[in-house]
Amino acid sequence: MASAADILKVEPEDKSLFKRRAIARGIDSLIVFITGFPVGFLLYLSFLAAEEASGQAVTRTGPMVLYIVCTLASLAAMHCVWECFWLTWFGATPGKLIMKLRVVDARTGFRPGLMQALRRALDLLYFGLYWYFGYPFLLPFAWIWSRRRPAQPWDAKNQTRVIDARSR
Repeated sequence: MASAADILKVEPEDKSLFKRRAIARGIDSLIVFITGFPVGFLLYLSFLAAEEASGQAVTRTGPMVLYIVCTLASLAAMHCVWECFWLTWFGATPGKLIMKLRVVDARTGFRPGLMQALRRALDLLYFGLYWYFGYPFLLPFAWIWSRRRPAQPWDAKNQTRVIDARSR
């Protein structure tokens, strides 16, 4: 977990990029939703088929809870794979590319490595889960929460920065 000390150790973010970052996250979240929900549904169907074949209940709480668990697990997995692939290979996700932003290692200025991108994606899920659950409705609260920090916790903890790609 990123402490206040982690966040204060890094150079403050360029707050002029915040609006573009939020739009980029919305684009990426939409793509993850579009891919993650069908994967979660297929996972759910495979668990139901296993339940039917074995004759035993896979879950005692009912199919709806199983569906929610499968969907959330697939969304989390899709998010991590998505972020790691794009950040490692291109230095930005499609949303950030469209908004002319890049994610760089704060020490070197180059795109993050695989493990750094994976840790950043996992921390984003941990700290920024609101992007995936009620994104349009929680955006004003996320906006206030994020604007008050010198850097986003997932960037501070993993020593990454989001920069304007046009200035590079």
